[in-house]
Amino acid sequence: MSTVELLHQVKLLSARERKKFVRAVMKLEQKQQAKVARKKQEKRVVWPDVEARAKLICGDRVLPNMVLLEREESPY
Repeated sequence: MSTVELLHQVKLLSARERKKFVRAVMKLEQKQQAKVARKKQEKRVVWPDVEARAKLICGDRVLPNMVLLEREESPY
């Protein structure tokens, strides 16, 4: 059924039936919008690969852990 045919059928309805039809269409649209909003909220976060980036920048070098070195040097 085309849109023109659907509009023609809706125009043939009584005023009360048209209001019910419009309410039903609005309810369907609200459900669809809520569904789309939920999908946007459920979008997964893609975390960057820190290890791969560090390897790209530093290569195979092993960097010293400065915190552990400082702890070893502290008198406490």
